[in-house]
Amino acid sequence: MYHPHGAGVFLVPASKIKIETREKPWPFFDLNEAIITDVVQTELDRIFTITFDKGSNKSQLVCEALGPNGNLWLLDSDSNITASLRKRSHGIGSCYSPPIPHEGLSPFILTKDELSALFDSHLNTPPQFLIEKHVLGFNRTLAAEAVHRADVPGEGLSEDEISTLAATIRDMSSRFEQPGNGYLNNVRGRIEVYPFKLASHEEQPEKFKSLSLAVASMCAKRQSQTEEVDERKTTIQTVTRAIKRLKKRLDKIEDDIAEAADFDNYRRQGELLQINFKQLSKGMSSIKVDDIYTENQPSIVIALDPALTPVENVEHYFRRYRKGREGLDIIKRRREVSSQELKALEEMNTELENNYEAAEARYDAELSALRPRVTEREGIVQHLPFRAYTLSTGLTIFVGRDGTDNDRTTFDYGKPFETWLHAQQCPGSHVVIKYPNKSFEPSKIEIEEAAAIAAWFSKARHNNMVPVIYTLRKYVRKPRKAKPGLVIVEREKSIMVAPRKPDQKQ
Repeated sequence: MYHPHGAGVFLVPASKIKIETREKPWPFFDLNEAIITDVVQTELDRIFTITFDKGSNKSQLVCEALGPNGNLWLLDSDSNITASLRKRSHGIGSCYSPPIPHEGLSPFILTKDELSALFDSHLNTPPQFLIEKHVLGFNRTLAAEAVHRADVPGEGLSEDEISTLAATIRDMSSRFEQPGNGYLNNVRGRIEVYPFKLASHEEQPEKFKSLSLAVASMCAKRQSQTEEVDERKTTIQTVTRAIKRLKKRLDKIEDDIAEAADFDNYRRQGELLQINFKQLSKGMSSIKVDDIYTENQPSIVIALDPALTPVENVEHYFRRYRKGREGLDIIKRRREVSSQELKALEEMNTELENNYEAAEARYDAELSALRPRVTEREGIVQHLPFRAYTLSTGLTIFVGRDGTDNDRTTFDYGKPFETWLHAQQCPGSHVVIKYPNKSFEPSKIEIEEAAAIAAWFSKARHNNMVPVIYTLRKYVRKPRKAKPGLVIVEREKSIMVAPRKPDQKQ
């Protein structure tokens, strides 16, 4: 019975409702082939009992539709518990005890004296508020409708007016027990169903043949609205997580820059080890030398790897120097790219929070790439037409999977101002370099890396060198009736690269 979004009970023809769920049925109630003989609601509470006959055995299924605290109880003919959907620690065989009922006035038998006593005990309180709070089953809409139909003032009701209001409430309540049409209304942005048209509401309702059909439609619409809210929440959370990841990446990049910026110190230490080479021997963990590159030539300690020979220790420092010198520019570029990506994501997040529908349409391709894919085990897998890889500078590239996916990668996920690549005169994947913003310009290194990956994902991957063309995506067009993956390219440039398998997949 309990479902976090779409709980509801309807008496409708089977052809009028379709149940779609990945939930597995609970087998322990053992009600197969049992016949339903009665359905009774417990007063005006969200509790009802279904009575079953199965041969000579009678049983009852008590449905407590109480949100997170709801449950299903299977009882025998003596109201003893035989099974439970939740709270299974409850003693089987013990007598079922229903939840404490809500206190309030029954609208079906409400008398003038009861209503008068209620008003007398709450002087200067509007009748609509008191009805909503103290008459069972009456929400704000029904309370306003009762006051409107009875045509009574907002305060200081006479005895006759109280009598008229009580009669109106009884009449409205009786309509819920009579077969007839159901009316679905949009009240203050919320979908509500009643067995009559609302006289206090100007907007025309949607009419159904029965109240249950209207309620079933209401639950479906509310669930759809909930799913939309859930999708919005999930999307914004996805973007927020991406922002957090980028901020962590930038912190790590700053540490890498600080370490790489000290690369010249490795050269100095390597040269000092060369000058004092005769004092080195395998097994040493450090050596103390005079720093001739510093004024006053103070003594410094240089760490050594005991497992390395003197030559290897010297080369170790020069290797770290070369790596730092060559990598510093790449790391700084990575910081630049990541900073621009972070700014773009923060702008996207702001637009999503301010105007979700418009922002979702504008950033559809970016959001599709960011959203997590559902696992195979959960049954639904979001198919993306590309594989995403990261270049050494942190830029993302999309690599199309096959012909049709190549078209989608290029025209659905590639922006007109981004760079498009493909192995020249050779079947292969369409590759798009994703830009953090429209004014971004890729570096020579980034184009070379993306071109090498484009060559790898082509029929020429086993060649030593492969020509790869590249141009802006806006200069790539699809001829009419062309086969999947076939495009016409204009204003292209060509570069020779060695095919390289991508290092990092997102």
